[in-house]
Amino acid sequence: MADTARPLLSAAAIWRVANLLRGGMEPVEYGPVILAFTMLRRLELSRAHPARWLDAVARAPDPLACLDRLIARLPASVREIVLQLEVPSLARRLTRAGMLGMMAAHFAALDLSPARYGTEAMARLFEELVHYFTTSQRTGAHFTPPEVTDLMVDLVFAPDGPGTHHALYDPAAGTGALLGRAADRLLARGVTADLFGQEISSRACALCRADMLLRGHVPEHITCGDTLARDGHAGRRFARMLSNPPFGLDWRHIRDTIQAEHAKGAVGRFAPGLPRVSDGSMLFMLHLVAHMRARRAGGARIGVVTHGAALSGGGAGSGESAIRRYLVEHGLIDTIIALPTDMFVNTGIATYIWILDNNRPAARRGMIRLVDATGLWQRATSGSGEKRREMTQSQIAAVVQACMVDTAMDIIQRDGADAASVPWQVLAHDAPTPDGTVDMHRVAFSRILPGREFLYRSLTVTRPARDGVPARTTFRVGMEHDPQAWFSQMIQPYDPAARLDTARTGTGCAISFARYFSHDVPSRPLAEIERDLCQSMARLVALMPGGGNGEP
Repeated sequence: MADTARPLLSAAAIWRVANLLRGGMEPVEYGPVILAFTMLRRLELSRAHPARWLDAVARAPDPLACLDRLIARLPASVREIVLQLEVPSLARRLTRAGMLGMMAAHFAALDLSPARYGTEAMARLFEELVHYFTTSQRTGAHFTPPEVTDLMVDLVFAPDGPGTHHALYDPAAGTGALLGRAADRLLARGVTADLFGQEISSRACALCRADMLLRGHVPEHITCGDTLARDGHAGRRFARMLSNPPFGLDWRHIRDTIQAEHAKGAVGRFAPGLPRVSDGSMLFMLHLVAHMRARRAGGARIGVVTHGAALSGGGAGSGESAIRRYLVEHGLIDTIIALPTDMFVNTGIATYIWILDNNRPAARRGMIRLVDATGLWQRATSGSGEKRREMTQSQIAAVVQACMVDTAMDIIQRDGADAASVPWQVLAHDAPTPDGTVDMHRVAFSRILPGREFLYRSLTVTRPARDGVPARTTFRVGMEHDPQAWFSQMIQPYDPAARLDTARTGTGCAISFARYFSHDVPSRPLAEIERDLCQSMARLVALMPGGGNGEP
């Protein structure tokens, strides 16, 4: 592993080489050049006997001819990665600008050795570099926070002891940071995995393949292309899957392909429903479900990160609701965890981890566990960029503990000055509150609920037309209510002219944390409120003409 005491050579530091390229290369070429040479330097330092490819190129009378000879002698798997990064064509462009030797010399002087920077650190660096030249925003959009990966790994691989071996798959692999960290965490507990994935960006895919190569995995197990449009692992089933697919992914450009597969029904990946075209994140969830190993073969477990819309977005007739209903009615949802906000760089939206399992014990089938971990965080350590919060390993362990028991759990917390809950204690819901916690508050931490509780009926009530347009109101009603009986009791006595439109009755599915977990903020003391009001009024009076002179 890397020496974590040393600061990681940042993407910004490497990116400053762009100053050397100005005038000789187009700005759109800076990123590809920097990525390619960073990768070459990493590859030559990762060999059992480190090579000096770039140094040789820098010193050669004909740098391009020297580089071509080196590429030709590379192993096929490495050569394919180099070609995917377009190194030969970039080298020719640099040669025409008289910059190839200079660039080779610059990167030959950088220490990117595994002894100094571990595989995860390099994967994160590559993520930053990819983001630098694909968007004008700051880095971080591709990142999965390390502690989120750790939590998913611990939950998805919870049934697996030392000596277990699985195939692990990520359909939105990026540069491989999630897969790589997962493999490291598993190896530390004696579990091994063959790594598989797919990535839409050709350069990110090349970097992911390089990372797999350096780790001793098969680079070809990472396929390149749009996972939703062309499944690079069609026909293969996996026992374990992890993914943090992009949020708000617009899929209208592949709408025909997606709709054609949806029309295949059960033999396709998207039979349960199609979400709105502006957000395809739930298509990734269906894709993962389609790749689950059959229950008779041992089943499969999935960990996937989503935003809040995946829980309750869309009405009863929407594709999102249909997908959730499918997951509930087939007993696939094991656990959903609400994460602290501000853990992902550049976004403060609510995020959730879904754990799906098609081989749960009979007693657990049909039940769904909700875990509210929003209060388990600490301020992010320095050097975490714009990431404001993080979870500690002890907090991750508390979430795992709550997910491994067949009882509801509570948490006792004392809020710190920065709103992080320190200290805290997890205990069974029916356990008495321990002594010495009078200045702490006890709230729900996990609840185990019947999946049917998240289903509802959508009932439409119409009223006589006004200006030729009938008024319609839609109500959400629990599945335990008969529609006509509910209407007769709740609507008809108070509005005799209203009618229940049975043709519009539907079944929906929405998962709400707010219904089971309270985050009430204690009311401020009345005296404090009155004091603030008086101070505000005094400031207003002072701003009025003559207010400071006591004039009316």
